[in-house]
Amino acid sequence: MPKKSFKDNPALAYLNTQGETAEIKDRPETGRPDARGRRQKQEYWRVCLNLRPEFKGYVGDEAWKARKTSTEYINDLIAADMAIKQAGRGK
Repeated sequence: MPKKSFKDNPALAYLNTQGETAEIKDRPETGRPDARGRRQKQEYWRVCLNLRPEFKGYVGDEAWKARKTSTEYINDLIAADMAIKQAGRGK
């Protein structure tokens, strides 16, 4: 069996000879498809969220019922809260 080489592997073409990653072009923050029809990643803000232990079961259960991840469920809660506050300002 021939020895595997990283130099000639087209799947690793994004790496330069020093092993550093090539510069990645800026992507738009929209979720619109690119020229190939693929959706582009949106940028997200990462935060370490420490919840009280009694919320773990609730968030997990409600997210499961809605067929969402816990992250999506919490994002939707924040969006709903923002919509309520926006509606209150419009009065």
